[in-house]
Amino acid sequence: MPEINSSTRILSKPIVRVLLPDSPDWDETGLLPADLANKPLSVEIPAWTDTPIAGLKSFLRVYWNTIVLVYEKDWEVGDWGGGSSPPPADLFFDLAADYVIHGVHELKYEVTLFSGNYDPSYGLTVTIDEVAPILNSNSTLIFDTDHVTEQYLADNNDKVQAGVPPYSGGAPGDVITWYWNKDPFSVVDADRVDSRTLYRGESGQPRPLDFLGDMILARGDGDFYAFYRLRDRAGNPSSYSSPFRLKVEAQPVPRNLPAPRVAEASGSPGAEQSTLKAIDGVAGVTIIIPNEAVFKPGDTHSVQWAAPGTVGSLKVEVADDSSGLRYKIPSTHIAQHMGKTIPVYYQVVGIPPNNNDDSRTQNLTVQAIDNWRTIQCTVPAGSTSQLSVVKVVESGKAVFSLPRWTFMAVGQLVTITLSGVDSTSGSQLNLVVRDQRPVSAAELGANAATVDVLVNVIQRFQVNQALTVKVAVSFDDGGSRLDFPNLNLRLVT
Repeated sequence: MPEINSSTRILSKPIVRVLLPDSPDWDETGLLPADLANKPLSVEIPAWTDTPIAGLKSFLRVYWNTIVLVYEKDWEVGDWGGGSSPPPADLFFDLAADYVIHGVHELKYEVTLFSGNYDPSYGLTVTIDEVAPILNSNSTLIFDTDHVTEQYLADNNDKVQAGVPPYSGGAPGDVITWYWNKDPFSVVDADRVDSRTLYRGESGQPRPLDFLGDMILARGDGDFYAFYRLRDRAGNPSSYSSPFRLKVEAQPVPRNLPAPRVAEASGSPGAEQSTLKAIDGVAGVTIIIPNEAVFKPGDTHSVQWAAPGTVGSLKVEVADDSSGLRYKIPSTHIAQHMGKTIPVYYQVVGIPPNNNDDSRTQNLTVQAIDNWRTIQCTVPAGSTSQLSVVKVVESGKAVFSLPRWTFMAVGQLVTITLSGVDSTSGSQLNLVVRDQRPVSAAELGANAATVDVLVNVIQRFQVNQALTVKVAVSFDDGGSRLDFPNLNLRLVT
């Protein structure tokens, strides 16, 4: 503030504490909340300093819109009580309600000092807005559907979005509030969805409004109405928009995931225990998800064959037919499970916020084949019941060959053991001549797994005694093995 002895100084603006704060974001200056219009307005004049002079007076005059005197006060020396400013109580007054009407106004004052000098104040702009935003004649929100389902929410990021028609007279600071209820002619606070302030560039044409899935689900299914309302920065409300009617059927349907069944297996309908004869799976098997299964919108599913990570397990993600309920397990994943009970189930993956689930389990027992091929002695030729040591010497070796068997595959482990009487000690002698050697691609191509046994090995067995050739095959990388029929020979000279 200028020094007191200046010839003229500009005093501070009057103070109206209820005005909304100014900002470059808004168009109005000194905006009065709409609910204070047409009511007395409390005004405060900032204190100034002066030197009282005996026999003279000081004067305060406050003007509305430059020329309307709305408050005045004068003081003599004694009224200031020995101070250098007027009494604080004299600097407050109420502007009459008749002046607090729509329009842009200015409030200012002037002071005549005891010395007779005249000091004016800066003006305070007071904007009073009593005109509410006006919605267009077609004010209905714009939706891309009138039927909200669980599937719709799953497909649309768990929300329903609505466009807002443009409206006239929009200004930065407008607030849009949107609603969701069953009766647009009876609106309560609980019907409110959300509010948003519209900044420059959005006023008059708001961005789309979001009706989130959580809100929709919380308010239930049925017929609902969506609408909105605008308030300008002063707080003047528009009318409610025309309502848009939506049918809501969005409550989540609980999943029902009964156990799948194996088409080639036997078992009671709907049971969770079944049996598959391995021989019935030589062309693979088909896993069927029951028609009774109930999924959530957007769910995808896959079938799990045997416990994940175990030998022969398989996860199949692509269905075998257009129904999406049939899945093929190839024959290469059957034999590993012979003699075991394995879990078979399907896994469901949902779109967030849906959870993932596993179905109930089909406990499938895979029965082993009981009529495997019998190993043969192919060298020397004709060794079907007797094996001649002389002929083995002539051939340089004996060759034992296991003809192609059901489910034969590269990598299966074949063990061949010769069992007879030790030629030296006369005791039982068991010699492993092929120890868990994997089936090779060449053997698979030749349709037989073989082992060459040298003469000196054959000669370890006593002639004129039984010589048994035993075979065991592991289909699960050595975890278990199945015994094949023995070849019973008599070793002769």
